[in-house]
Amino acid sequence: MKYATFNASFKLILRKGDKILMLTESATGFLDLPGGRIEKNEIGLPLKDLFKREIAEELGKAVKYEILGPAIQYRRYNRYTKMHALITAYEAKYLSGEIKLSSEHNKYEWVDPKTYNLKDKKINNEEERLAFENYFKNI
Repeated sequence: MKYATFNASFKLILRKGDKILMLTESATGFLDLPGGRIEKNEIGLPLKDLFKREIAEELGKAVKYEILGPAIQYRRYNRYTKMHALITAYEAKYLSGEIKLSSEHNKYEWVDPKTYNLKDKKINNEEERLAFENYFKNI
């Protein structure tokens, strides 16, 4: 039997009141959440430490948050690494700090999931779109 190989990736659904932080990837124009893949030297680290590195890299070191727990999971193919990723997105409460995007993302916005129209947005794949739609419906 041949099993699939996935990168493990963790994202944050960063909530500020009733709004959620959505990013736009610079390279693809796809919607994204802050976070990313586990690096080889991070395999044994607690999740909070993985998030600390990724969020500092993508949003800046000043951003503070409180991780609440896992919310959604979906798969994504990365055409640059030619690898599939299994992404687990955790809810987190935004506490403070100015957002300073890295070069990975060129835009961010705080959106209201009750009124945000995902159908008009560029999303990596249908599974990811459905994960966001279901999450948005259930909050």
